Parts: sequence; C-alpha cells; structure tokens
Amino acid sequence: MNQQIDDNLRRVYSDASSEPVPERFTKLLEQLRQQETGACAEDQSEDDGKDHRAASGDDKH
Repeated sequence: MNQQIDDNLRRVYSDASSEPVPERFTKLLEQLRQQETGACAEDQSEDDGKDHRAASGDDKH
C-alpha cells in the first residue's frame, strides 16, 4: 500500500515539475530579485560609509 502511494506521489510531482513556470510568477521573481539587489547595494553603501568613519576616527555622525 505504501509503495503504491509513493509511486503515485512521484508520478504527480514528476508531471508538475516538468511544467513551465507561469509568466506571472517569473515576473514576480524578477521583481523580487531586483528589489533584493537594490537593497544589497544600499546596505553595502551604508556599510562602506560606516567603515570610513570608523577608520578615520570620526564616529560622531
């Protein structure tokens, strides 16, 4: 019985995994990547600013 369930689940998921991702999800993923890249760039520039102040001894800002 368990083997039959396993086989059926594998077949269903195998079929689903071979289907293309809908375009709306692809666009959403691209938007999220762009936001993440922008956030990483902002974090990096903030970190760079902190590092420069700390290195110069000017931590009053």
